[in-house]
Amino acid sequence: MDSKYIFAIVLIVFAIVMFIVHIMMEYDDNPFDYPHINVSFDISGKHQPLYDDYVEDWIINLPNHGNDIKQQFDDALQKWDLECKEYLNGWILWKNHKHEVYQEIRKEILQDDYKMFIFEFNRNQTRYRQENYQRHPYTVENTEFMLELSLKELLKIDDELEEIEYETTLTRWHMREQRRLMTKELRDTIKRRDNFTCQICGKYMPDEVGLHIDHIISVKNGGKSIESNLRVLCDKCNLKKGQKNDNDFSFEL
Repeated sequence: MDSKYIFAIVLIVFAIVMFIVHIMMEYDDNPFDYPHINVSFDISGKHQPLYDDYVEDWIINLPNHGNDIKQQFDDALQKWDLECKEYLNGWILWKNHKHEVYQEIRKEILQDDYKMFIFEFNRNQTRYRQENYQRHPYTVENTEFMLELSLKELLKIDDELEEIEYETTLTRWHMREQRRLMTKELRDTIKRRDNFTCQICGKYMPDEVGLHIDHIISVKNGGKSIESNLRVLCDKCNLKKGQKNDNDFSFEL
């Protein structure tokens, strides 16, 4: 037999084998990416950040808290469903098999332990490049840590935050040194809210002389450094109150 025919036959056989391999790979291939919700936090300049605090603050700042978390999950799943069905509509061969794969993955997604939410903690770092004998700075964003949580885990956190009326994060709520949480930002917030006015005698202190920020329930008695437990007092009223709670004594104005 002519070598040309032999070579042609070999090519045809090789092409058929490759086609079969391709078809089998298509059968085994999983074309469906798992859906995720990505949330990013910038932790630049933060030394040893508390990652849980960032997630809890994120929940607190959602308008409807747990309901918004559920809605994000449902929206991501619905978008993924539409993308998968659009992909399946373009298939003829192995369509039933691919649909079975899609259904199996969907079951996994609906399991309580499926990590739909991915929280990324990024830190900006300054680097330099050499150009014309000069160093030029540029910024690179690096992911320092990733935290993956399921819907069930987030809703559990939301339940705990709801118990403290979303006043603060759980870490800050349970912190023993509550006075460490009295930041300048928090103090300024209370001053503006109370219009620089003593909440007992009514003294107005726009120059902030003699102005104190008071824990309504004292830290000694379990009070928290949260907005609802803080108020402006003048130095006279604050000195008289001391470490007591309001119901433990009376003011004489």
